[in-house]
Amino acid sequence: MKIYGNKPPEGLDRSAGADKTTRGPQKTQTSGTDKLQAADKVDISGQGKEIADIMASVNQLPDVRTDKVNQVRQAIESGSYSVDPSKVAQKILREI
Repeated sequence: MKIYGNKPPEGLDRSAGADKTTRGPQKTQTSGTDKLQAADKVDISGQGKEIADIMASVNQLPDVRTDKVNQVRQAIESGSYSVDPSKVAQKILREI
């Protein structure tokens, strides 16, 4: 990666945020013959692949545990839901 400051060098047009570069193999005309330019390549480590697999599994889980929500809702409606103020205070202090 080259950094050119505020103004790109001659021949590189980066005006108005328009990125005119493309990724991947490109054919160019060079003295009458077609040549294929090398494409960018990214290698992901085994640990990176494992993290991606774990993230895919996590993304499949529901955002809300409806069974827990329904239990708390029923306890509130029946009047049997109670909160221990000292536990709430401890958790608040732990976050500070």
